[in-house]
Amino acid sequence: MLEGLGAIVGSAGVGAVSDAYCLDGAQPVAVVMPESEAEVCALMEYARRMDAPCVVAGGGTHLTYLAPPERAWWLLSTRRLNRIVDYSPHDLVLTVGAGMTLQQVQTLLGEHNQYLPWNVPLPADATLGGIVASNRAGSWRYRFGTPRDRLLAVRAVRTDGVAFKSGAKVVKSVAGYDLHRLLCGSWGTLAVLTEVTLKVQPLPSAFGAVGWFTAWHQLQPTLVDLMQMPLQPDGISVLALRGQVFRGFSGLRRVSQAEFESAAVTSLARGIKTALSAVGTPVRGRVEVLEPALRTALEGQPQPEATAHDTPTPYILLEFSGRPDGVAWQIQQVRERGYPAEPVDEAWLKQIRDWLAPRTHALLLQILTSPTTIAEAMAHWVELNGVSAIAHAGSGVLYIAVEQSGLTEALVQRIRLLSAKCRVLNGAAWLRQQTGGELPRMLLSEGERHLMQRVKAALDAQGILPALV
Repeated sequence: MLEGLGAIVGSAGVGAVSDAYCLDGAQPVAVVMPESEAEVCALMEYARRMDAPCVVAGGGTHLTYLAPPERAWWLLSTRRLNRIVDYSPHDLVLTVGAGMTLQQVQTLLGEHNQYLPWNVPLPADATLGGIVASNRAGSWRYRFGTPRDRLLAVRAVRTDGVAFKSGAKVVKSVAGYDLHRLLCGSWGTLAVLTEVTLKVQPLPSAFGAVGWFTAWHQLQPTLVDLMQMPLQPDGISVLALRGQVFRGFSGLRRVSQAEFESAAVTSLARGIKTALSAVGTPVRGRVEVLEPALRTALEGQPQPEATAHDTPTPYILLEFSGRPDGVAWQIQQVRERGYPAEPVDEAWLKQIRDWLAPRTHALLLQILTSPTTIAEAMAHWVELNGVSAIAHAGSGVLYIAVEQSGLTEALVQRIRLLSAKCRVLNGAAWLRQQTGGELPRMLLSEGERHLMQRVKAALDAQGILPALV
């Protein structure tokens, strides 16, 4: 089999087995990198004839979501499918090979003052094919949607070696079934993407981000208030990270909502004292009692640097883009609302974006919930030792990141009781050992699961690609 795969792609198409291409500690017997769609067709036809399981990968940044096949398998890397097929800046339409990285595409688009509004982890490694296959967009999903919303067309190869295309290079198309959107989010379990056509958009002239610490009891009301304000943020995120993690990020000013409330309480107490004095009412002792009571009720001073055993303090992060005056106006609106919104620098934003790469953590869960319950869900998880969380609150996407010290029986029991839709992005092998092979699965009805199985059988009847989760 190895000789057959190598004969199709040549010596230049045989790659090294790196850690990024390993699944649950299992290595592929070979890493093959085709350079054209014709080679992909030949590889898949050969794999089907040899009944050799295959895993498809781009940069391997989110490959940990897939389970390795039960028998010897090989990996098809799309990294050499990285040419520009067509780019029409005036039409805002781009067609590239699935192996181009997001950073390469952003550089190309930036020359024409355009971009893709995606802020996924590790853009220098993440390929467009992988991003589309997993339908991930990062925190900017709140304003710009997911890759499925920008996907116009694809070219792909079935496991029998037959290439096909779906969609068209126009926004409004009624030609055939939307197979391209079916493949978006399939995680490489149905076909091999070779080309993607996307709708891009003009590059904003300004970006800005602000953030502040708040208290847990204030988090949900604050999020509701922010979402109801006349704003258009790219993303509304909440971070609840352990102290060591926060100290690892530079440029974060430790300012809290409680500081502002403390000033307000002091001002209120002084106002009451002045009013009582004006009417001649004895005030000695009253304000001394009143002011601490007000502070106790309203303040709840947070501790930004939580230890490993403390519950971390939530940090609200807002990201904006657009015209400079529009970004400045939105930030000013947040401040006038009474929130201590302080600037967050670009380097820190990149650090926190890349911190969500699955292999960074011993265990990483992606939980899909609603924006109305995101605060409660975060508080529920981060009370566990060794657990941090980042929520794309406006979109209802919650990431639970666990350190090695947090891999406990209490965590396993919490996962067992999980009723929301969930993906195990990393650490599935450990979790299977603790649960007897069980993993939290996407909650689907019998009809939905039956439909997915029929689609899988139609596109990959022999099971060459990984099974559906």
